[in-house]
Amino acid sequence: MAVERSKNVDIMNLNHKNIVLVGIKIDESGKEILQWTLEEVAEHGDCVVVIHVCLTSRCTLQNKLSLDRYLELYSEFCSTKKIKLEGEVLKGNSVEEVLVKQAKRYNAISIVVGVKHQSKLSLKVAEGCAKELPPTTDVLAIYRGNIFFRRSNYYQPPLAQNTSSEIYDGLSDKDIELKTEESTVKSRVLEITSQEKRRVSGRSLSLPSVEVMDQKPGWPLLRTTTLATPVVQHHTRNVSVVNWVMSFPERFPHQNLTSQQSFCDSQLKDILKEINKWFSYDVLKTATSDFSSENIIGKGGYNEVYKGVLEDGEEVAVKILKSSGKEAVKDFIEEVRIISSLSHQNISPLIGICVQYNDLISVYNLSSKGSLEEALQGKHVLGWEERFKIAVGLGEALDYLHNQCSNPVIHRDVKSSNVLLSDEFEPQLSDFGLSIWGSKSCEYTIERDVVGTFGYLAPEYFMYGKVSDKVDVYAFGVVLLELISGRITISSDSPRGQESLVMWAIPMIEKGDAKELLDPNISGSLDEAQFQKTVVAAKYCLKREATHRPNIREILKLLRGEDEVEKWVNKVEEDKDCLDDDDEVYPNSNKELHLSLAMLDVEDNDSDSVGSLEKSNHSIFSSSSSQELQS
Repeated sequence: MAVERSKNVDIMNLNHKNIVLVGIKIDESGKEILQWTLEEVAEHGDCVVVIHVCLTSRCTLQNKLSLDRYLELYSEFCSTKKIKLEGEVLKGNSVEEVLVKQAKRYNAISIVVGVKHQSKLSLKVAEGCAKELPPTTDVLAIYRGNIFFRRSNYYQPPLAQNTSSEIYDGLSDKDIELKTEESTVKSRVLEITSQEKRRVSGRSLSLPSVEVMDQKPGWPLLRTTTLATPVVQHHTRNVSVVNWVMSFPERFPHQNLTSQQSFCDSQLKDILKEINKWFSYDVLKTATSDFSSENIIGKGGYNEVYKGVLEDGEEVAVKILKSSGKEAVKDFIEEVRIISSLSHQNISPLIGICVQYNDLISVYNLSSKGSLEEALQGKHVLGWEERFKIAVGLGEALDYLHNQCSNPVIHRDVKSSNVLLSDEFEPQLSDFGLSIWGSKSCEYTIERDVVGTFGYLAPEYFMYGKVSDKVDVYAFGVVLLELISGRITISSDSPRGQESLVMWAIPMIEKGDAKELLDPNISGSLDEAQFQKTVVAAKYCLKREATHRPNIREILKLLRGEDEVEKWVNKVEEDKDCLDDDDEVYPNSNKELHLSLAMLDVEDNDSDSVGSLEKSNHSIFSSSSSQELQS
């Protein structure tokens, strides 16, 4: 990927299918907008030009290098998708004037900007662009991963009348009209069909229409939608997200919308009828003080987690999925299906759910001590006894998932921020948003997309897409290293060569210097036998070849003391000798293997590990892109 370093991108070099402009600030919100654009708007062969506007020449010079580094985070993704990514830092007194000028200069097919506040006033840039740019340019404003405003270009297909989005009551004709300089334009909404040429996928398209957020303060999730078709069908105004998703004809071609709604509702109710319950939206609204921003305790790429207090005084974590397309609803149902089938003291239980218009909400118990990540990085220092208790408890949770469930479950996102702690420091594994059913009939399955958290991904998974219970074993080994050392998995502040916890720790373990790993802040006595078991367990969990990694039950036997360490190691080595090596080819340099991916996302670690039930979809790479890393 080429990152343009000059002030002006050479138009002659942008010989691509289409050009998409993205106006951003060089911060976390800009990352979300750019990531959304690359995944949902840009297509194979397109060029995405990222523009940052400064008020002074001095600011322009300072931000050029920052933008270069900023865009390098997306080099692998763009290479895989065959997208060219360029960057410009331009001086200007008006952001919208600069964006309009560049959009005309490049004849851009789309322009994407962000919205920070839930009011129409924040649409100034987007509306200004829509007013000045020709109707052939698609103008989108993004708010928290969703389309907040849209002026579609004339090449978008019209919306079929039976595929409408959710429309709230009380819309006036004034709400429906988008005024331009010359006339009033009624824009058409996006129809998600296989025939459309410019696709915005349903995964992030919670409302496939032009929409304006409700201006009520402290209410970030309630939307007022502006339907942009020439004809407004009154009966569509109360269609929920489930109605919309289930209305796609390819899913149930012989059922009408009402029967599809009933089918989806019955699926969820059947899953939850015994141990869980449905919450009303009003109850959760009250519990979270109208979903106040002050109650946010976690935020991920596609969800937010709020602290809430129910009427009976019970503290809960309310997780709201921000993306509500067809795939999102299917994933939500699958997550609910999996978590509702589980019952173990070391797994955080689902209390209930709520499906309301555009929101897919799940409710969990709120952990009194927060997450393991918070405990390790916070002011209170965990003693060794507490750490070992957490290690064993987490191992028991994984053993339950892999070996004791009627259908095995692979978590795929085992990490310290997903391990919640009770008052007695009893661990509970949480966030099953990436979980899948394991296979009883084959050793592993192949996943086209690799999801999870950098620093915890097993080599065979992010390189070849191979998924088995061994990916959880590998991640468990990383958590063991965190418990031993108190360090985070990936740190750009560490000395050169020590950025990765795994690559820093394993050589010392191999040399017999495991004591050098021990967190110097640990107070109290250290149980030498437990420490030795934990170190050996971590070493074998982190074996590069999946076939050389013991299963979690074998690891748990070691931690519980069911076998002496030396005897256990001898047995594991004998078992390993009886197995054929993996047929994958791994790079010789472990450091390059881990850091080439992990450091791409290191700046996101702080934002995505805020101690509760947040879903983290940090980066998604296809198997093909992962395989290219080995060359």
